[in-house]
This record gives sequence, C-alpha cells and structure tokens, in this order.
Amino acid sequence: MKKIKHLMIWMGLLLCLVSCKDAMETIGLGGDEIPAEGVTLNIELPNFSEKKINTRAGADESISNVTAVFYGESNTYKGMANVNIGSKNADGTYQAKISKVPSGTITVHLVTNVSNLEETEAKDLQNIALATPRTIDTDSPICWGSVSLTELLDGSANVSLLRQYAKVTLKVDDAVKAVFPEEDAGLIINNTAAKSAIAPANYKEPNDALATTKVFSSTDFGDGTNREVVVTETSAGVANVIIKAKYKGKEGYKEGYYKVGLYKNADKTSQYALLRNHNYTITVTKVNDYGFSTKEEAIKAQPENRIEAQIVDDNPAITKMIACKDYELGVSDKVYVDAEATSANVTVVTTLEKATSSDGSFYTVTPGDSWIHSNPTAVKTNTNDETNHSTPGKKYVLTFTLDKNDAQEESRTGTITVKSGDLMLTAQIIQKGKDFKRDDQRPVTLLDGSIPLTTDYFKWLDEVQGITPEEMYDGDDAVVRNEGLHFSPVNNTYSYLIKKLEGDSFENSDTRFTVEDNGSGYWKVTLKNSNDNSLWKSSFNIKHTARVKITYDVYHTGIFHKISNTDNQMAEDGETSKLVKGWFYYEVVKVKGNSGKIYLMLDRNLGASNNGPYIRETKALEGNEKAIGGYFYIATGKTNNLSSTLSPSGYEIPEMKVFEDLINGSNPTIQVVPETTPSGETYSRAEIKTVDSQLSRIYLPYGGYLENEVLRNPIHVDLWTQTPLSGTQGFASTSPDYGFWYKYFDIYNKNLNFSNVRFVSGSDGKNTGRYKAMPLRLISKTVLSNPTL
Repeated sequence: MKKIKHLMIWMGLLLCLVSCKDAMETIGLGGDEIPAEGVTLNIELPNFSEKKINTRAGADESISNVTAVFYGESNTYKGMANVNIGSKNADGTYQAKISKVPSGTITVHLVTNVSNLEETEAKDLQNIALATPRTIDTDSPICWGSVSLTELLDGSANVSLLRQYAKVTLKVDDAVKAVFPEEDAGLIINNTAAKSAIAPANYKEPNDALATTKVFSSTDFGDGTNREVVVTETSAGVANVIIKAKYKGKEGYKEGYYKVGLYKNADKTSQYALLRNHNYTITVTKVNDYGFSTKEEAIKAQPENRIEAQIVDDNPAITKMIACKDYELGVSDKVYVDAEATSANVTVVTTLEKATSSDGSFYTVTPGDSWIHSNPTAVKTNTNDETNHSTPGKKYVLTFTLDKNDAQEESRTGTITVKSGDLMLTAQIIQKGKDFKRDDQRPVTLLDGSIPLTTDYFKWLDEVQGITPEEMYDGDDAVVRNEGLHFSPVNNTYSYLIKKLEGDSFENSDTRFTVEDNGSGYWKVTLKNSNDNSLWKSSFNIKHTARVKITYDVYHTGIFHKISNTDNQMAEDGETSKLVKGWFYYEVVKVKGNSGKIYLMLDRNLGASNNGPYIRETKALEGNEKAIGGYFYIATGKTNNLSSTLSPSGYEIPEMKVFEDLINGSNPTIQVVPETTPSGETYSRAEIKTVDSQLSRIYLPYGGYLENEVLRNPIHVDLWTQTPLSGTQGFASTSPDYGFWYKYFDIYNKNLNFSNVRFVSGSDGKNTGRYKAMPLRLISKTVLSNPTL
C-alpha cells in the first residue's frame, strides 16, 4: 500500500524579516516581506510499524486539505489560514502557498483533513474539552504537526505528523491456529474516549501517563471481523478489548468472546494507554476454554485465563530526555516483552546536527546483557523534539534480537546504553519469565477431601473473583494471592496433586505441610494440621533438570466459596446482571474485640470481588463498587434465619454482640476515619484494625440495603446480624410478629449504631413477599480468646 511520505508546501509568506536569527525567535515574525523563492516545508506521515489500516481494499491515505494555525509567544493564538494545495506530484508531493502569516508568529501548527476547524478549537488545539467530536477516517486521517517559523525560513524544515488515533492489531500464534483460526478472529473495542483533541496534550508526543479518560464513546470500534482496528486515544485500563473468535474444544468449534487486558508487565499491575500514532499488537499464544457466549458477559468479566496473549507497543514512547547546550537525546524508558519473545523495540530521538562517529551514525547503542544482541535493525523518521517545536531531530525505532527467557519464572531486566555526541542515556527491556505453573505439561488438581474440585487448578484460580492484585489491597499495596496453593484456616479440606515429570525433584523446609511422591505420577501437597488457626504464607520448589526451578507459593490466609445467583439475594432495580455468582476468594483476618476475644472475620462482604473502601459519589473510590458484594435475605420465614444456608462451611452471620464488642472501648476496633483524596475530595472511611494477620486493616463499604429492589440508605454501612428483635427489645416469643424483626449494624457519618427492621413487609405475622436484603460480613464459628493463637 502506498503511504503519504512527504507533502511539499511552498509558502508565499508576507514576512517582516529581522536580521538577527535569535531576535526572530524571541519577538516572532510576520509582515509584508518574503524571500522571492518562497519557503519549502516537508511534511512526513510516518508509517505504522505494521501494515497500514484500510477501511476498504486498496484505499490510500491522502490529504485533501491543510490548515495552518499560528501561535506566538507562550502558545498565544494568532490566527489560522487554509493552505491551498495543488494536485499531487508524481513523487507524492504537493505544491501549496499560504498568503499571510500574522505578526508575532513563532510557531506554525499544521492540521490535515479537518474541514470544520473553528477558531474556538484552533485557539487551543490540545484542549480536549474544546475539541469537536469527529469520526475516524483512515483514508483521510486527521494529523497534526508543528514547526517554528524560523525553520521555515531556513528552507529545510521537516515535520513528522501524528495521526489522531491509535491502532490495535490482532494476531494468532502459529501454534494456536489449529484450534483458534486467525481468519475467524476479530476485535471489538469499546469504552474508549468519546473524542480526541487534534494535538496531543501540551503539544508533546504522549506517553502512558495520559490524563484519565472521563467521557466515553458508546460506539464499538470493530465488529469482531476486523483484525486491525483504530480507536480514539484513551487512558490506560479503561477500554474494553474483546476478541470474537471460534475455538475448537471438546464440543467442537464454538464462537465466543474473550476479554484481553493490555498488560505491559508480568504481574499485570500496569496496562498500556491507547496512544495516538501507536500500534498495539495482540498475539494470542494460548487458548484454554470456550469464550463467553455474549459480548456483554465478556465486558463484565475480568481478563482471565480463557485466553493468553502477548501485548507489544510497536512504537514505544519517549519517556527519558537529556540535553546539553546544543542538542538533546531521548529514549523510551521501559519496554516489556513476553518470555518467548525474540525481539523488542526501543525508540531513540536525537537532535544532534552532525554525526560524530566514524561510521557516520548519529548514535551508538551498547547492550549491557548477553541475552540482548548487538546490531539492532533501525527504522528512521524525521521529527520535532517533543519539548521544543523549534528543534528538528531524528527518530529511530531500534529492533533488538533477544534470547528467550524460558528457563525461569522470574522476569529479567536488561539495559541498553544509548550515546549521541556527548550525551548518554539507558533504556530497559523487561522480559517476563515463563509461567510454569500454568504449563499444560504440569497440570494441578485441587482435591476437596478425596473429590477433585478442578483438574486445572491455576486456570480455575484465574476465574476466581477477588483474588487478583487489581482486586485486593492492603492499604495502598496490591496483594498477590493468585500464584499459589491455598489451604483454609480453621477447617481445611483441601490438598493438591501436581503432575510429576521425569527429572523432577522437590525442595521444602516448611514443616506445616508435606510434599511427597504419591506413586501415581504426581506430587501430593498436604496440610499437616487441618485445624490450624494461624495465618501464614510459605513456598516450596520443584526442580526440573538443572535449568528449571518452579516456586509454588503456599497460602494459609483465606477461603474459597461458591455462590449461585439464586441464593436468596436481590438486585437493585431487579437487574439480574447485578446478582453475584461464581467462585470467590476471601482473606481471613483476626480482629480483637473490647472483651479480648479474637474473631476470625472475612476481609470483605459476601459476594464481594474487591476488598477496598467504597462510598457512592466519592470519585476516588468508584473503582471499588464491587466491594459491596451481594444483597441477601436474612430469612424467608420467621422460624429460622439463613445463616447456615448462605455462609461457607464453618462461618456464620455475626450476632449483634460481636459488633458491639468491636465498637466498644476507648480505642474500638471498628472506626470511622476521615480521608482526603489527592484531588481534595473528602470522605469518611469505615475500617477495622486487625491483629496477627496478613492484612493490616479491612474496610466496610457504604452500600445501604434493598427494600423490594429499591436502594435505601445508600450512604450508610448496613450489615445484617442474626439477632432477632425479642423480649425487652420489643417482642415476646408469643407475639405473632416475633421472628420477623432483626437487628442490623448501621454506620452513618461517624455514628455506629444498631437498628431493627422487619425482613419482609407486613404486620401481625403476615408476609407480603416484599423482602429486604442487606450485605453480609461473616465470621468463623471458632472464637479465640488468646491473641497469640
């Protein structure tokens, strides 16, 4: 496909020339004098590193119009003018003239293919609030670039344009194509920014620290048939990237939807932003199961282990700059690649005017690690420096050959030293380690007693809700619980079988669990004391030949529990999609009451997939909405409550006296703490201090309760107790309404109280079927009296 390479614009400029070049740059130009031969400007639209996007076969990117926008000192708007371009020359260039440049102009910004540029938008091209929403047209792309007026007078200015949109490319690894055909796979991307400014923020080429997207488009980009899709520039972690594809499993080919996280690092704590003029390549490397049956189901889910993919930004952004008096050097800081990757791209920008090396190069690169090979290939484009419109430079995308990191689990970091003239910077390539625990050759079976709960434990674990570092925090620190084997505190019934391969041996120095060959081709991992109340973490190793050592973390910190969406719960406004269901992980913590008793409490509400604080209308906490969990009935009849039905084995809904114990005393365990966000937003956070636990504190989210699917008390913490209202509290056991009323724990502002409510509407022993539902915070039936246990 042909690409736009250069647009030659001859500008007839009515300029008032100033003899001193430095003075020109200071006071700006403009007037009625111009060089007789005109001024030459080269405009270059660099190619994406992958093949260009086309909306139809054979389409060429083209420029139908160019607008010049003039700025003076401190980017003060001076005016704009259309650049009348002639027909395209045989060499791909255009001839054009501009008749007038306003006085005081220092910088000329060029905008292509915008026919409706109004002055309000032109005054601040990087202001997204002022930007006009426009449909992406890949045949006539909106592009932006800038150049100083003094460079135009030099006659050799070269401007690289940035497309307004990002590109996402889907590939399928050859090893997967037999069960996941590439020709049947395509992308759907939504929840992207509603619009983009014509120019990047601060008129600099953007990096992943893009401002948070706040206004979203309701449009899908791609329909599941295109493997190349363009999208508006969007901040990290908010866009939904869905792959629609066919997968051949045990039931033959089925079409499904898979959600992909654009993770840049091995621990999946950081994602790529979708930056303008960048191409993000998603390569599917492994498929473990059928996708979701609908796009909507995939969007609601977390990216998980149904599909594994390698994500690469083919145009790493410049994030490190250094300068001396005459020139500057910039490099991309950190580049993340997969364990199996054999290449990585590093970006270099230099404004050095003349080559200083013996081979005529403007830079030299020296890898600092043997697994990064020397002599990278380079693709060069001319560009402006990202921080100064008046300094021309050269941009190189360097492709280094790498050795695979397939013999260890740990990521490794390699350095590359880049030198241009007397300036020197280092770039880093971070290569993931191999995930042996999820290797098909070494499956793990989770046994509940003697019955297999799953024969592919780590795949199952990736689907458990509330266990990823994105869902679980201790204060501001992410907590990892999705990389090891779990035993339940107090009442454990779990053990594990790990496939034993020839050449295996194990290393274990922890006496709290055993690892042994079961004689049937498996390592069996068993907890020694199934009633252990302590909370701890450990690990053991399986060595495979001399090269490979696999570390299995062992957690004695929490429990698994499965919920059905028919389990006596209610959803706000009757939206069934809000009902909680599936497997959940709960951390177990110890909390000490004023009486000295130690309660084993779950770190979050029942059905919660997040353990952070949450208050509606608090912007900083909006990502923690799933901390509320489900809204459950306390009873459906007056004879007994549902504690044993709803709770995991060994746990129960607390009685009122437990909460009383936790709020009494001069320094109560449950406290309301005032907080202020970095943006100045204030709120009160309900938290619980822990003792002898892996988490230092846990939180109570403000979620109110539901009355016949209508939300009540949305800015209260409301939790059921299993204590019925009786006796001196209001009802004798002989009253027809005895058993219909329960006490619940309530926090509002700084007030911690108890109230009572009838679990179903009605009176005098009648049940109208209009129930109330609240969140639940469960405790173990085992209560400790010694804090050291």
